[in-house]
Amino acid sequence: MSEEQGSAETGDVESRSGDYSHLVEEAEDGLYMLDSEGRFELLNSAFAELTGYDREELIGEDPRLVLADGEVERFNRQIRSAIASEETSGSMLTTVVTKTSQRKPVEIRFSLLPTDDGEYNGLTGVARDVRARRHREQKLDVLSRVLRHNVRNRLNLIFGHAATLKDADDQHYRRAAEKIEAAAEELMELSEKARTAQTEVGFNPSEHNQTDVTELIEHLAVQLRREYPQVNLKLDLPPELIVNVPKSYRIAVNELVENAIEHNPDPEPVVRIRIERTEATVRTVVEDECPPIPDSDRRAINEGKETPLMHSLGIGLWLANWVADTVGGELELDRREDDSGNTAVIVLPHKNRL
Repeated sequence: MSEEQGSAETGDVESRSGDYSHLVEEAEDGLYMLDSEGRFELLNSAFAELTGYDREELIGEDPRLVLADGEVERFNRQIRSAIASEETSGSMLTTVVTKTSQRKPVEIRFSLLPTDDGEYNGLTGVARDVRARRHREQKLDVLSRVLRHNVRNRLNLIFGHAATLKDADDQHYRRAAEKIEAAAEELMELSEKARTAQTEVGFNPSEHNQTDVTELIEHLAVQLRREYPQVNLKLDLPPELIVNVPKSYRIAVNELVENAIEHNPDPEPVVRIRIERTEATVRTVVEDECPPIPDSDRRAINEGKETPLMHSLGIGLWLANWVADTVGGELELDRREDDSGNTAVIVLPHKNRL
């Protein structure tokens, strides 16, 4: 290599290094690096601004300087868990206490630095202020509670008047009362599913558990057979399968099975649940013998947005889709090859399986 070529390559490397430094400094999220002793080694301006400290005040300091009491211990447990499970990254929601004692909800994500001996060698991470997101969640929670309360009260009133009409001598009144009750029950079910979506399904990286999904589905099957004794529920499961799933995984499977039951005109419907393992995924498959899932529901799930005509079936599918999404998975909807029913599949990535 000539001296000119070496000089040019050195210049290119320095230029790229300068570009990377510029990207780090211009990033809106706080970026940081901890050394092997767990102390701040590098950080950008956004991280310093998030904490209220100058960069020089943070370099060489322990994260206890900026995290609320007990949060460093939680953070260290996350790191140890990642190392023990041979993962290279993790995340958690925590609280940053600024230099002026202001408390901020923050989501932190980290990636372990590579090492040859399997020991902790430091990490790089991203810290994001989630106050705006939490504010939106609080507003949605308040509005949801108010709406559910009003819906429940009005429905109880409707049920009461419908019961009065059913006692009338006029047959037309009785038929009208039955239709009113059916519509009110459907609306009540819709309200309950919305409540479940609001309170039970959400993104929280720390709320994933190592779970034997075979045992979980077997227990769920006992409950479903008790609630729906007319259903022929068939299981095809491995003897044991430990998977890292969100706490709401059971809700998702339950919703798919109930959809398969409630939308089958057969008085004795057949529903099958099976688990499939591939090199990259763990798949929970629910098969029914129902008419095709409406195109509007398929499009809504695939495109990630709901139409104004949301109904109980749609919410059930959304629940399953949101649960899968919390661990980077997805919900697949398809028609069975023989056109005898539908398949709904919760797909979890391979990294969530031991």
